[in-house]
Amino acid sequence: MAQLVTIVGPLASGKGTVAHAVADRLAAQGRTSVVADVDDVAAMVAGRGAGASGLWPAAHAAHGALVAGWLATEADVVLAVGNVYDADERRALAASLPPATPVLRVVLDAPLAVTWARAVDDPARGLSRERGFHERAHARFRALLPTIPADLVLDTATLSPERCADAVLTRLTRLTTLTGPVERGQAAAEEPR
Repeated sequence: MAQLVTIVGPLASGKGTVAHAVADRLAAQGRTSVVADVDDVAAMVAGRGAGASGLWPAAHAAHGALVAGWLATEADVVLAVGNVYDADERRALAASLPPATPVLRVVLDAPLAVTWARAVDDPARGLSRERGFHERAHARFRALLPTIPADLVLDTATLSPERCADAVLTRLTRLTTLTGPVERGQAAAEEPR
């Protein structure tokens, strides 16, 4: 079975960028990886979108099924990316997973000023460039952060996507079985070597 890596964080924290940097490094090692982003699943909802249509819970469930489907293939690593913060969102991801799926849980973090500047500078972004939405989403992440399980916490305001990818790969290489989340203080202090 493939190794599952979940990458969560606030809007514009670099989740997709870090996931693709990890995928590139795995490809250079001859390993196959899949990046499955909940935003891509939500983007499948035409018209008003998943949020305005009340379909975010369904998007999370579909994302979980997609991740489970990729885990059942010959892929070496599946990178599940997105705003999977609260217990319901985590259950939607886990519901379709095979029992005892090995998981490396990565949380990316960055202050609001940093994520807002990134969002404004990226013309491809949609709703996350709306100031009020961005602030509310960031506040939600910040409020739920203490409850989000993490094996590795990385500050993308101070670490480049490449250094974050290196840290994920280092932890992934060392991970043989999931023993539970490390203390948040230890994870936040850890930097790639």
